[in-house]
Amino acid sequence: MNILIAEDNQFTATQYDRILKKYGHSITITRDGTECLQAYQDQLKKTEFDSLDQNPFDVVVLDQSMPKKSGSDVASEILSVKPTQKIIFASAYALSGSSDSKNLENKVQYLQKPFSLNAFVQKIQN
Repeated sequence: MNILIAEDNQFTATQYDRILKKYGHSITITRDGTECLQAYQDQLKKTEFDSLDQNPFDVVVLDQSMPKKSGSDVASEILSVKPTQKIIFASAYALSGSSDSKNLENKVQYLQKPFSLNAFVQKIQN
């Protein structure tokens, strides 16, 4: 799978990267919401002629509380372009900080921190 991760905690991002690569996944790590959106848009440009129905990433994993843009803001922007994109919030915080938070509740999946790396891998692969 091709996975985009937005995580501002370097230790956590390294753990995600290691465990997912162990399972053979391709990982793109970003440190904040703005960087995540840029990576998403860059990949979208590369894959725009592959298929109109195809998402640029199999899964996007977002932390909610990040610098520059919150996870819910990032999710809203991604879903406005690609409504079928699979998004998982891996966060200790509830969705907040966006007027679109209520609209996101049925469109994204959640994994409440703290969680085991095995639970993380299972959530992504399902």
